[in-house]
Amino acid sequence: MNTSLCPAIDSPESPQMNSKPPNTGMNMKIILITILSLSFMVMLGRAESNETMESMTNAEGAVQSKLDAFSKTKNHELLLEARKIASSLNSRQRENKLSVLDERCLRLQLKTLMAIQGARDLKYDPNAPENIVYVNVSPPDDGGQGVMAGMDPKAIRDPVARKKYEDAIEENNRKNEKLKRELWLSRGVDYAVIDIWYFVRNLPKDTEARTRAFQIIDDTVTDKAILKRLKSEEHPGLTR
Repeated sequence: MNTSLCPAIDSPESPQMNSKPPNTGMNMKIILITILSLSFMVMLGRAESNETMESMTNAEGAVQSKLDAFSKTKNHELLLEARKIASSLNSRQRENKLSVLDERCLRLQLKTLMAIQGARDLKYDPNAPENIVYVNVSPPDDGGQGVMAGMDPKAIRDPVARKKYEDAIEENNRKNEKLKRELWLSRGVDYAVIDIWYFVRNLPKDTEARTRAFQIIDDTVTDKAILKRLKSEEHPGLTR
């Protein structure tokens, strides 16, 4: 017996053998839907299996390792990596009370959020004159040689003028690195806030679980602006 989705075009018992071509379009849709359904089930299974106590313990260890390394190197990229690890485990709470796993997930995300916020220079103003970064630095005018912004320092004949130009380039590079660091840390805070905002709102509304989550946030977050964003019903979005 032929069980194929397509008509058996070589079977004399098929009444449409010579009158109508097989409906390949419909068959392709059925196959595509089946493949997508199976893919979704596989992804769901992986997500479920990833969010276990063992995974939580591993995530906590990995985050702490990043934080410890940052305290020694001051490399802000370590904090951003820690945030990604902390936010990799989503809430699975479906009951009235906050589960141990979800509480640990939340605390880990809050820990990285506060670490990133603590690494920022809150007095830094990228628009302040002393912090302006230039695409091309203008060399000093030594009075005897034509110069242009961005020219090679080696092309400057006067050694004193050349040294001033090299120092100016180095200072501009330092300002650029500072600017990039503060921008990345600012974005790191934004993404952490958004992750936590969604985490809490994935908990059932009007339950002890969500109430407990907000209590933990109140006890952990010391920055009033961040606390306001986390507790607002409006999406926190991105800051400047």
